[in-house]
Amino acid sequence: MRDADIYTLTLDPLIESYLDIFEIYQTMFIEWKDKGFPSTQRHTNKAGATNNSKHPLAQQVETWSDKKTKALDLLGLTNKGKAGNQITGGSSVRTDEEMKKPESKVSQLDAHRKKWRQA
Repeated sequence: MRDADIYTLTLDPLIESYLDIFEIYQTMFIEWKDKGFPSTQRHTNKAGATNNSKHPLAQQVETWSDKKTKALDLLGLTNKGKAGNQITGGSSVRTDEEMKKPESKVSQLDAHRKKWRQA
């Protein structure tokens, strides 16, 4: 990240958050893998009917995978070339570009108010 000039000290909490997300994802994935990657499980409801439902570990792996991808995207570590609000270390202002403050515009109403407030 330092070589790409996208690291700043303010990214540390986001990096810590990503590491926590990744750790939870890995734990769920390994647990799901040890069970043989079941996509569904049988569930018997109160009425006695048995149905297939999505396996909880499959659901958790999917959820944490999405969270992991979003965190990577916020860190600027995905290959998405999108424009928008990204947290980066560099400045978007070119060095040869001069920033100017816009001129203040006073409306007729504001001028009238100012005139009567001074009196």
